[in-house]
Amino acid sequence: MTAPTLLIRDLRLSFKGYSGLVEVLHGISLHIDKGERVALVGESGSGKSVTARIILGLLQSMRTARISGALNFEGRDLEAMGRGERHRLRGTKMSMIFQDPTSSLNPVYRISEQFHEVLKRMVPGIGRAEADRKAAAMLADVSITEPERVLASYPFQLSGGMNQRVMIAMALANEPSLLIADEPGTALDVTVQAQTLKLMRDLVTRHNTAVLFISHNLGVVREFADRVYVIYKGRIVEHGKATQLFDNPRHPYTRALMNAIPRITGEGIPEIQDNSDEYLAPLVVHEGCGEPGGVA
Repeated sequence: MTAPTLLIRDLRLSFKGYSGLVEVLHGISLHIDKGERVALVGESGSGKSVTARIILGLLQSMRTARISGALNFEGRDLEAMGRGERHRLRGTKMSMIFQDPTSSLNPVYRISEQFHEVLKRMVPGIGRAEADRKAAAMLADVSITEPERVLASYPFQLSGGMNQRVMIAMALANEPSLLIADEPGTALDVTVQAQTLKLMRDLVTRHNTAVLFISHNLGVVREFADRVYVIYKGRIVEHGKATQLFDNPRHPYTRALMNAIPRITGEGIPEIQDNSDEYLAPLVVHEGCGEPGGVA
């Protein structure tokens, strides 16, 4: 049986402060198979983004962070890797797309120069001409009709939607096994966001790339994800296929998230409890969605 692209078991995170340890993640488990699109959904502060940064190895060097649990990537133990080996995975076998494309790109370098640096992560000796050729092909894949003009531009000369497409092209340029998308398109208007996410979905399907899609936008998740994990205060509370979870949300917190979606029927913004003892109810796992090895 093929190992999942990403396998997380009982991941815990706390930060050491003056008053003691502050727990952030309380033993989450999830997995993503090759080519699968999996969403991690929850409100701000629930632990979504720190989970992504642990996967990439960006929190392990913090002196105040305390991390435990198992993280396996393509069958290999990430925590057993040295810092250099872990670093080489980023931008090659693992990539990330951040929510604000304009601030993620360096404003003082042209797009072509930044693309060249990305491609050098996989092929250190790649020349500028070859890098520009590959970059132009990737930009064409994300429906940029004038790739040469974009490559010659600085990020501030491009629109937010164009910069987001550039970021998607960069993230997929080295054909990673895993793409982590942290609230992509949040900084864009709704129409551009929908176009951008469709492009990303088509590209990852074509490249058979596994995706961890981090979002609080349930409408976007419903259209994009194959499976969904719902996280609340550092705990996974519900896990199921997208169709199962949206058709039959079983956990009180998931139902509250669904009810929090603004209606267009004149009812205004719903009143939802910020905290409730019901939200701490045990994990709900839908049929056929258990973790490999039977771990909850």
